[in-house]
Amino acid sequence: MEAVRALLLTDIVDSTKLSEQLGNRAMGDVWAAHDRVARDLLPMWHGHEIDKTDGMLLMFDSPSDALHYALAYQQALAKLPVVLKARAGLHVGPVLLRKNGPEDVARGAKPLEVEGLTKPTAARVMALALGGQTLITDDVRQALSQGAWTLQSHGHWILKGLAEPLELFEAGLDAHAFVAPPDGEKAYRVARVGGQWLPVRQMANNLPQQTTSFVGRERERQQIRAALEHSRLVTLVGMGGLGKTRLSLRVAAEVMMWFPDGVWFLDLAPVRDPALVVGEAAQILGVREEPDKPLLQTLLTTLKRRRTLLIFDNCEHLIQASADLANAILRAAPQVSILATSREALHVPGEQSCPVLPLPLPERDAGLEALSRSTAVRLFVERAQSHKPEFALNEREGPAVAQLVALLEGIPLALELAAARVRAMSVSELNARLDDRYKVLTAGGRVLLQRQQTLRALVDWSYDLLDVSERILLNRLAVFVGGFDLGAAEQVCGAEPLQPADVLDLVTSLVEKSLVMTDEGERGTRYRMLETIREYAWEKLVQEGGAATIGARHCQHYFAFAKASNRGLRGSEQGSWIARVEAEVDNVRAGIALALAGGVDPIIAVKYAVAMQGFWIMRGYASEGRTTVHAALELSSIQSSEAAMGHALYVGAALAESQSDFTQARSMLERCLALRRALGDPIDIAATLSTLSWARFRTGDIDLARAGEEEALTIFREQGDRFGEAIVLLHLGQIAIWLGNDAQAQTHVKTSLALAQQLEHREIEAECELVVGQLEVENGAPHRARERFMRSLAISREAADKRGEANALWWLSKVDLRDRAIEVAGARLIESLRAFRTFEMRMELLGCLEDCAVLASLGARNGLAVQLAAAAAASRERLSLIRAPFGERDWQRHLAALRTAMGDTSFQTAWNEGRQIGINEAIQLAEKDLKGLSQLTSV
Repeated sequence: MEAVRALLLTDIVDSTKLSEQLGNRAMGDVWAAHDRVARDLLPMWHGHEIDKTDGMLLMFDSPSDALHYALAYQQALAKLPVVLKARAGLHVGPVLLRKNGPEDVARGAKPLEVEGLTKPTAARVMALALGGQTLITDDVRQALSQGAWTLQSHGHWILKGLAEPLELFEAGLDAHAFVAPPDGEKAYRVARVGGQWLPVRQMANNLPQQTTSFVGRERERQQIRAALEHSRLVTLVGMGGLGKTRLSLRVAAEVMMWFPDGVWFLDLAPVRDPALVVGEAAQILGVREEPDKPLLQTLLTTLKRRRTLLIFDNCEHLIQASADLANAILRAAPQVSILATSREALHVPGEQSCPVLPLPLPERDAGLEALSRSTAVRLFVERAQSHKPEFALNEREGPAVAQLVALLEGIPLALELAAARVRAMSVSELNARLDDRYKVLTAGGRVLLQRQQTLRALVDWSYDLLDVSERILLNRLAVFVGGFDLGAAEQVCGAEPLQPADVLDLVTSLVEKSLVMTDEGERGTRYRMLETIREYAWEKLVQEGGAATIGARHCQHYFAFAKASNRGLRGSEQGSWIARVEAEVDNVRAGIALALAGGVDPIIAVKYAVAMQGFWIMRGYASEGRTTVHAALELSSIQSSEAAMGHALYVGAALAESQSDFTQARSMLERCLALRRALGDPIDIAATLSTLSWARFRTGDIDLARAGEEEALTIFREQGDRFGEAIVLLHLGQIAIWLGNDAQAQTHVKTSLALAQQLEHREIEAECELVVGQLEVENGAPHRARERFMRSLAISREAADKRGEANALWWLSKVDLRDRAIEVAGARLIESLRAFRTFEMRMELLGCLEDCAVLASLGARNGLAVQLAAAAAASRERLSLIRAPFGERDWQRHLAALRTAMGDTSFQTAWNEGRQIGINEAIQLAEKDLKGLSQLTSV
């Protein structure tokens, strides 16, 4: 008896190839995982398994259930250890069910079989699908109830064995991933023209045939198709080399069925005279000039009755003529649409601009699987294989390919030119030569336009279209590294023959011409150039002799910015200033590099360091800052200035202290103090005394440390420096904790906290809350301690203080350990451990590692706990990092408990093993243990 059913057919793509790669045994495990996933989903969506081969034939009473199942099945396959991709076809119609008897089943028949046209129709739809794609027929679409899916029509198709075309839809949860299936011998797309179904590939057009595959751009293609449905002029805007022409041709092929009178491609690149544009358009459309009648009028008359798509390619050098022709056609021919490509928009009424950007880049640490999904990587690999068939993306080549696509910024033309080089060199060798990308990337095909044969020629083409003022500004903008805002461009580049007031219009023009890009953020618009364009423009600036002047202006501008940020980091807007400095850090680095190289007064490098000290410490740039300071200290101009030497030594010592290098900090600060006492500035003397006292404190010289802090406190109070007073009081509180004088510690730290709150200094406020919390821990009040630590964490996060955040998380984990909240403690420890390692905060890192040992012992992993403790002890000895007396007592009690639990022999064996492993290996062991704990508790 026939009944209407939904039939879903699936098939795993490339299963044979996968089996050859994995081997029969491993492939057996893959199939078992597939079958388990496929069958586990069936009850949820009321499905029935009819047949099973490399895929499955499944039956559902409801088309909606069938589609729900299909999408869940595709998602599940993508999450398997060995990722699988299935093509799926879904059709609904009458199905004849036939049950086979035991004898038939014994001879190999299926218990239940389906007959009728529904099954072969679903099979043909499935065969058309790509890997990971689910195609459905219009009958299914009409029978669907509401769901979370998105549907995209891929037009009407002739399928072998079926008399009438079927409209096919792709179903998915992410519309951006939709891609039209390719035509083949057994299936091809058709469009109705004059009452007849004609193959789309046979419709009238002059589209150039492409000899290489089109890779990616799914999101852009969908956006352009959607734009063409609502606007009759769509312009693809972007710099040269991004593939605007290929993209326009691909979209044109996909929408060809919308235009029964054809799709016509007009290449304007070879045309130099604007007066010839109309004639070129007429020629491709077969329009002949009529006597005593303007050719444009004849052209418009012809187009008035047509439903046609015109592609105007490469309009930028004929922008006005292209705009005039497009405007005339749109006014006269209501059924004609235009798809244009240009460096800038045509600015015709009704135009919809679609920006074309470089291909997105994979993450820096992307694995092989993620790389294989990257459009930029796929393009490079496919083109490389066309030049060197044996080239493959594998574990060996993966990192080099990832580096290459990043160096080339995802620019398709650059990737294609680079791919041609793999015939003669490895990708790693190619990367090493890309410092001069314009010499390396010159391997274009001979049939390409001359400007497309080398990257330099392509940029020359864009550069030559600029007027004099635009060229001057573009060259000067090359001084910026990592982007810039309008104010910076005006200050740095607005010098003769330009004025600051000229910059806005010129930047806008360069944006419109796709040579400068914009990024919209919370703090407004930032501008940037692709490195490919920036290198070119910088070379022009050097050739013109303007690099020194503009470089000096850039250095001075960002020095002023650094000074302003130093003040901003001491106030209530610390978080906002942190974000601003992060955005400009590359420009600051460029300014410092110029000063160190002698392009401006080298003392400016030291002034930069003073301004950047707080940022470097809070955001984990201390190593970079120390390198800057040591480079400055080597310069004779710095050595000859006692003031500059004093500043450099002080900043270098503060940075060293932030990384627990107290021995070097003490040495630098003792030199600094001698210089500053001679110079006589009381604030500088007090600051040096306080910072030196902290280094003395951390190296165990407690009495000298307290005396130095008390002298500094007196000076700061005499000078009315409340900021310095707050820091000294905090230090005195910490010294009092060390000495066991909790009452005095409370007094000092709470006074410091009150001052920090009055001054709105978030860094000191967060650290005071942390120290008060530590006092609460020692006083046996973990709940009050937790409140203080949470407050410190909130302040640090609001102020974007990553060091403070890591410290607060670490101390919270200590309270978690006391409460035996193992899972929460583990999560916080791993986050803190990673931050301390990144910031090279050695004292905190070792303390955190010791707490990882405590956590391991709570989980009965005593051997690991002892190894971690021994590794930390060896590093403490090597770095001369001591522990506070009360902390030392608690730690020794913990080690004694471990020794008792394990026995002397086992404990000593584990201890000796731990002392032999390096600190990085110990961190890896701790992270592995914490990850295992996380996975265990998530089950």
